[in-house]
Amino acid sequence: MFSKTIFKQTLKANLKLWMIFTIITSALLGLLIAVFEPSTISSMTNMAEGTPLADLLKNTTFLGMLSSTFYSIHGILLPIIYIIMTANILIASQVDRGSMAYLLSTPTKRSTVVVTQAVYLIVALIVMLSIATLVGVISIQIFQSDVNVSNSDFLMLNLGWFLLMFAISGISFLFSCIFNLSKNSLALGAGIPIAFFLFELMSSVSNSLDKFKYISINTLFAKDAILNGDSYTIPFFILAILGIVLYGIGIRVFKEKDLPL
Repeated sequence: MFSKTIFKQTLKANLKLWMIFTIITSALLGLLIAVFEPSTISSMTNMAEGTPLADLLKNTTFLGMLSSTFYSIHGILLPIIYIIMTANILIASQVDRGSMAYLLSTPTKRSTVVVTQAVYLIVALIVMLSIATLVGVISIQIFQSDVNVSNSDFLMLNLGWFLLMFAISGISFLFSCIFNLSKNSLALGAGIPIAFFLFELMSSVSNSLDKFKYISINTLFAKDAILNGDSYTIPFFILAILGIVLYGIGIRVFKEKDLPL
């Protein structure tokens, strides 16, 4: 069910793309931590008062600032783009180009191919976000040593971040397994995650758009609950189960569907 050879080939083929997004994401998190100044955030909050951005900048604590910026915008959008591109490359693009037919003409089973590709995407996300988390921890120690930061809350933010990306990657991987053409895979594998991102962002910038959060799984990344000391076990559990189910369905669909071989 798992091939080390295919995993290594996939790793080599996608390493450059993974490194680019890992470096950019980690560097951006480190930069936001380094430039944080309570007085600056307070000034921005005062400037934004009365505008749609006021709700987005309502929490002026250190982790509140990260939650409203990195963990709501930059840290969500960058991994989503990586997920969309990689999930499509791993399955649908190979079927579309005909390279999957060549691979399956060997004794390699479909189940081995699709499980290995799923494992690669999950491992790539784990390592990417772990590196970003490590950069964040080091940056806090260097640049914000005088700020009272809850390490447990910061780590929980990053755990929720991974679980959200895991669920979103399940969406993109599922549609990559369903469709034989890249354009069809990207239409839904990219469209749905981006729509979820936009719906959650819209709900956070205006109370009048608050209902949009109920149609986005991004809302399950319970940032406010973490920072306020409320329970976030159930939304995190839902994200984990959602990711497992989506990957499971995608693997099953690919194993059973007709392929242009």
